[in-house]
Amino acid sequence: MSEYVVDLKDLTQDGISLSGNFVPGEIDFTGNDFRQSGPLVWSAHVVRVGQEIRITGQLDGAVEWSCSRCLEPAQCGVSRSFDLFFRQQEEKMFDEDDEIELSEEDMRTSFFAGTQLAIGDIIREQVLLALPMKVLCRVDCKGLCPVCGTNLNINSCSCPAERFSPHMDQLLDIKRKLEERSS
Repeated sequence: MSEYVVDLKDLTQDGISLSGNFVPGEIDFTGNDFRQSGPLVWSAHVVRVGQEIRITGQLDGAVEWSCSRCLEPAQCGVSRSFDLFFRQQEEKMFDEDDEIELSEEDMRTSFFAGTQLAIGDIIREQVLLALPMKVLCRVDCKGLCPVCGTNLNINSCSCPAERFSPHMDQLLDIKRKLEERSS
């Protein structure tokens, strides 16, 4: 992964273009609920814009994690374009104890130290941002029985049908009355 480092001392106004792919395991996703299940293909263009570094690019890949309903393995495609701004952090830019007001430009800009940017770290962050809130193994996944835990996509069970909370009965009565009024 060391080949995917941009040395900012050599960056010209025209910028540089990079592309590549990360095989599963090359980017560390440990500690997350998913694993990379195929190559992560990416491209990026890095250019100097005044005092900032702008990185635009695209990534495409696939991850696998547990279905949110039945816990079976589920594949999920990951695709994201990005447009990022970086600025070198000055030594005394911020005192951690001081309160400062951030401008809109500061909110869209990330800060870095040193003279190099690691593309792998940027791609890792973009993958995490591209993940959906939840993944289903299929759209009509029936999930697990809340009583016995049977995967209802594979087997049925003889557990009684789920009953609403007794507090829900009052809300359902109100809903019915409102529906009657509107018809």
